Formats: sequence, structure tokens, C-alpha cells
Amino acid sequence: MTNENNEQLINDLPQVQETINEDKQKPFSFYLVLISLIMLLVGGGIAGYVCYPFANKISGNWVSTDQAMQLTSQGNMWELAIADYQKTKGFTLVFTGKWTAAGVNKYDGKQVQLFAKIAKANFSKEEINTLEKKSDLYTVSDQTEKELTLQYTKKGIKQIQPGSNLNKVVHMTLENIHWTKQKEKLYLNSSYFSTERIEFTYKSENKT
Repeated sequence: MTNENNEQLINDLPQVQETINEDKQKPFSFYLVLISLIMLLVGGGIAGYVCYPFANKISGNWVSTDQAMQLTSQGNMWELAIADYQKTKGFTLVFTGKWTAAGVNKYDGKQVQLFAKIAKANFSKEEINTLEKKSDLYTVSDQTEKELTLQYTKKGIKQIQPGSNLNKVVHMTLENIHWTKQKEKLYLNSSYFSTERIEFTYKSENKT
């Protein structure tokens, strides 16, 4: 091998070393970019869920574990129904209102109104006629062949729910967050209804 060839080989060594270093760095750079993309996607997913319209997360029909209470949520509107209230067959006490955000996955019921739904089949004609008469405790909100709906006035609410601020009695928390809604848990946290929080499970979507 001539001196010229030796010099050429020596000159080429740094270039060969750079090529080797570049080959070694490529996998590291690739994984670095890949990890960054994964973190971006995960972070974006979490941020998207947090920023997702809060009321839509609990949209649908939910039922309490003991089947006594049913919550229907659609948009910002909600309805909480207690069937056979105080063991009165055919008498359903209904709270309605609008959701306001109380934190991430926390919901407060505001602008609460109170109704009573009376199944006519469970009451005598005389009792229904009496309820239909004008009263300062309630007004007739709706009536069908099978059901009479009464809306309580402020005076009526004070009489049947003394000392209670209805805008502070419905506070819900969504837990066990899961892509499958049936696995999520919704809890009613209110001493107004129970000394312990009441668990709700997802039942179905709202009917359109």
C-alpha cells in the first residue's frame, strides 16, 4: 500500500466514524420523537376529556343501586325522580334543574324546581279531583289520562321541605372514569337525601 493510499485511508477515518455515530444516533432520535408523540397524544386525550363539555359526560339515564331513584341528564338539564315517595304507591317526587360545573367531573344542580307526578290509577277519583283544585301550595303543571303533574310553589316547598335550600341538595361526582360508560359510577353526595352518598350506575341513552 502506497503512502498516498495510507493518507487517504487516514483522511477517510473521521468520515467513517461520523457515519457510525449517525447510525447509532438514529434509533435514539427515533425513540425520542416516538415518546414525544405518545406523550402528546396522551396529554391531548386527557386535556380533551377535561375540556369536553362537562354535562355531556353524564348524559343519559342513571339509576341508584337500590332502584329507588332515577336520574335523567340531557345537555345542561337534569331530572331526579324518587318513585313511591315515602312509600306512597303512585306518588313520584321529581327534582329538576340545570347543571353547573363544581370542578372536574363534579356537578351541582341549580335552578331547582320541585314536582309531584301522580299516577291516577293508584288514587281515588275524589282524591284526584281534590288535587286538581286551585291551591297556593302547588299548580297543575300537566295532566294526561293516566297521570297528574303538580309543580310546588315556593310556599309549598317551604311547607313540605322546611329549612331546605333546593339549590344546594343535588351534588354529583363522576368516578371510575372509563371508555365504557356502564363501568362508570355517579354518586349523589347530599345529606338531604342520605347520610351516605348514593351510587348510580348508567342505564341507557336518552330517547330521541
